[in-house]
Amino acid sequence: MSTTMCGAGAPARETLKPKVAEAEANTILAAIIRSFTVLVAALQEIFDESAYRRFLDRTHQQSSPHAYAGFRRENEQAKSRRPRCC
Repeated sequence: MSTTMCGAGAPARETLKPKVAEAEANTILAAIIRSFTVLVAALQEIFDESAYRRFLDRTHQQSSPHAYAGFRRENEQAKSRRPRCC
C-alpha cells in the first residue's frame, strides 16, 4: 500500500466520498430544477410576461415600446369589460 504525500512531506488524507449516491443526487437536482422552472413560470404569469409573449406571438410583432403600449391598451380594455362583483 503506497501513501500519497502532500506538499509538506506528510501523508495526504483520503479523498472523502459523498454520502449520497450519484443517481440520487441527479434525482434531487432534477427535482430542484423542476421546482425552479414552475416558480419562474408562475412569476411570469403573475407579472403578465407570459401574456405579453402570447400577445407578441398572436400579433406577429417584436418586443418594443409601441408593442407593449398596444398590449397594455388591449389588457385594460379586457379588464374594463369584465363585470365587477360586490
